[in-house]
Amino acid sequence: MFRVSAQVVKPSNVPDFELQYLVRQPVKSIQNPPVLFLFHGSGSNEQDLFSLASQIPDEWLIISVRAPYTISKGHYIWYDVELVDKKIVINFSQEEESRKRVLKFIDKISSFYHVDKKRIVLAGFSQGANIASVVSLTAPEKIAGFAIFSGRFIEEIKPLISNSTSLKSLKCFLAHGSQDYMLPITYAWENQQILQNLGIGVTFSEDTVAHSISSKQFNDFLLWLKQL
Repeated sequence: MFRVSAQVVKPSNVPDFELQYLVRQPVKSIQNPPVLFLFHGSGSNEQDLFSLASQIPDEWLIISVRAPYTISKGHYIWYDVELVDKKIVINFSQEEESRKRVLKFIDKISSFYHVDKKRIVLAGFSQGANIASVVSLTAPEKIAGFAIFSGRFIEEIKPLISNSTSLKSLKCFLAHGSQDYMLPITYAWENQQILQNLGIGVTFSEDTVAHSISSKQFNDFLLWLKQL
């Protein structure tokens, strides 16, 4: 993964938001900053994507979130998965719990940091990308856009997708590697088609990488982010 360093700036008076997280407050002083929530992949932690924070434009508040389920020290997941007849099946009750906790977390963070609620963006990698997607699709009135890095569409949430007019105003950035053998790029193509059928605008970035984020994809993401 393309990595850079970032500074953790977290006030001492932060209340308990249930989910653990890291924060980079806006480098530029701004009254109601836009906010970018980052969601790591399976088995990782909040430090992972936070390593990209220093490359995000200065006016953004950045919140990197730790998944609620522990598999070992320093390693966390949003939900369990298993292969059933060669098909990926998720633990839906865990996904549902994670999704609900993330939604509450977004509300609390947004109020505490006085963010611009019209510029809330979610971005994730792999399983974290799926969380960013399901939260956005089920509560589009809260989200301006979401970014999916090396993720897939979660079939189980189809019945829960919002029918709000806010859904069609969502913007999606979709990135995937053509050499990804963990989640083949066909998942990205399927995801793109489903999202476009829902009326969501999709910006797609492909690169010749495996299950990771390339510098090209990240730069494409930054260009997309500046347009929100």
